[in-house]
Amino acid sequence: MRFNKLDLNQLVVLDALLSTRSVGKAAERLFLSQPATSCALSRLREYFEDELLMAVGKKQVLTPLATELVKPVRNVLLQIQTITRARPSFDPATSTRRFTIESSDYVISVFLSEVVRRAAKLAPLMQFDLRAISPQTPEHLDSGEAELLIAPEFATVPGHPSEPLFEDSFSCLVSSESPLANHDLTIDRYFDAAHVAVEWGGGRRITFDARLISTGKRVRRQDVIAPNFTLVPELLLGTARIATLPTRLAQQMAKRFGLRILECPLDLPRFAENLQWQKYQEGDPAIVWLRKLLRETAAQMSPMLQPAVKASKSVGCGRGKPRPASKSMSG
Repeated sequence: MRFNKLDLNQLVVLDALLSTRSVGKAAERLFLSQPATSCALSRLREYFEDELLMAVGKKQVLTPLATELVKPVRNVLLQIQTITRARPSFDPATSTRRFTIESSDYVISVFLSEVVRRAAKLAPLMQFDLRAISPQTPEHLDSGEAELLIAPEFATVPGHPSEPLFEDSFSCLVSSESPLANHDLTIDRYFDAAHVAVEWGGGRRITFDARLISTGKRVRRQDVIAPNFTLVPELLLGTARIATLPTRLAQQMAKRFGLRILECPLDLPRFAENLQWQKYQEGDPAIVWLRKLLRETAAQMSPMLQPAVKASKSVGCGRGKPRPASKSMSG
């Protein structure tokens, strides 16, 4: 089928060429031979009167026109995909859809683990590809490679709809052998201690608590920086170090690893995780069903418990009335 003399089948080839910037990789993605893909590129060059891909040294780069085509071509294909998936009804019990969701390992631990457990009963044939947030996340959501993103507001992608999922606060975690384990955690003790910090997301993003503390007069001594939240317990065990984590995760880790959870002496606001989806997939029945499952699971999350050892309020903790949830968050 042709539109304005363009064979619309070539849009799929064009999209693969623009995203991979390689005839060979585009051929692999499309299950075509390299000669067939090269012929398709020649026809596209003739139609657009532009090279589209140019060799610069050993690399292929996009021409200015090709760069302008990347987003509109992908958007057209996403809209076509939505049309082809339109059905009068959606049956999760028989669906074999595979969903790609990007989030931090914190969200996977405290939230998505329960989502996939529920989905195993409601939609036993459904598959989930859970990926860590990375610098490529905006590109993945824009292109439809990732259907859903769960992230703090500062990590959401402009131009796509979103909604808040759940809130959390901050608590501190220490080894049961730590001198801090059985004492009130004061501001001074907190800043005098060695800390395990987390810089996540592949791009070394700092957590929300680190962002807030960096604006103050006192600085934490970060002896260890972990690439994700999951490694924190191993880096605390048998040491006097302390970590500041989302409370739900801290409670989970304290129970699993025999660590002690303490009330954070800093006046840090609560925060919220946001659910975001691709704008062209908003009406996809499967996406609608999954979003509903995510909202229901979030609404039924267990309440956060108070730490067994509370922070001292006698040494300038600055804690007063509970503060509202922040628009940013930890991860």
